[in-house]
This record gives sequence, C-alpha cells and structure tokens, in this order.
Amino acid sequence: MVTPAARKPVARYLIDVFKLSERVACKLAGVSRTGFRYCQKDKSDDSVRLRLKELASQYPRYGYLMLHGLLKGKGLVVNRKHTYRLYTEEALQVRTKKRKKLTR
Repeated sequence: MVTPAARKPVARYLIDVFKLSERVACKLAGVSRTGFRYCQKDKSDDSVRLRLKELASQYPRYGYLMLHGLLKGKGLVVNRKHTYRLYTEEALQVRTKKRKKLTR
C-alpha cells in the first residue's frame, strides 16, 4: 500500500521531467490535487510546553483547566483538549489531597 505522501514526489517528478500538467500528473500518480498541494504545518508545542511547566511550578495546585485559562489569556492555546494532552504528557497531574478521617 502506497501512501499519498509517497505519491506526491511521483506527481512532482511527472510534472518536472515530462512537463505534464498538475491535473494529469496527479491522476497518473493516483493522488488528489488538494492532497498534492497540501503543505503540512509545523506543530511545534515547545513554547506552550515550556510555559505550561513554568505555570505549573508557579501554581502547583492549579489543574489543567486553570492553567489552560492562563495560557489562553496569553494567546498560546485555543483548544482545551490540546492543553490536557500536553498536561498529561508532561506528567503535571495535580495530586488530590488525602482527606482526614473524621472520628465520630
């Protein structure tokens, strides 16, 4: 099974060497034209991870939702699920306090 990512260079080769149109080259290579034109965005979370660690050390009792609010205020994140994924990958879980047993 050949992936569309592997077919893109084939289409590029057909265009460059045989001077085919994009439409014909994509049809021959078996890749969609939108897939051929797609450029993957760099998903670098390094700055968000760094800021998340700083905030977590500054506010150790804050959970991911409070930290997400702080990050959102700075414009670093938009999606709460993204913040939660980074939060768990960095092992920043807030430990729940053990409740005291009341003697009755």
